Amino acid sequence: MNFQNIVLIGMPSSGKSTIGKPLSKELNMQFIDTDALIFEREKRALRDIVNEDGLERFLQIQEEIILKIEVENHVISTGGSTVYNTCAMEHLRKNGLIVFLDVKLDEINNRIVGGRRFARNSNQTFEDLYKERLPLYQKYANITIDCSNKSVNLIKREIIEQYKKLIH
Repeated sequence: MNFQNIVLIGMPSSGKSTIGKPLSKELNMQFIDTDALIFEREKRALRDIVNEDGLERFLQIQEEIILKIEVENHVISTGGSTVYNTCAMEHLRKNGLIVFLDVKLDEINNRIVGGRRFARNSNQTFEDLYKERLPLYQKYANITIDCSNKSVNLIKREIIEQYKKLIH
């Protein structure tokens, strides 16, 4: 396998961007946040896209953005809903190590601040979303990092250790 990038997947508030930025610095890589790319292109918040255009359109925009990513030597933080899109995930997997940041539901609930909204159907609870996405994260992950009750630094070290084992 060709692991020129590290791709972080996981639930909202699992720490993808929080861990991705220092991870990229330590590995002397660039950092990309796909949610930020969507915001940059659409000039509106992700929740506004979902509310105004619907979840399906949001997922389509997300796919368009991800399929245009052609980089090496990057840490890529994905939106939590990226795993719904097989084409996007296969594209990221072509030259990326897929790392699932596994955080238990209770801990994610504790991290959520200010009623943060996520890409989901309006009748779906956060617990439903978690149960729906968990098997998808597990399906796509090359490695899974248990992030529960761990510091950013410890999680970063575990990812680097696993990454170095796989590239050498």
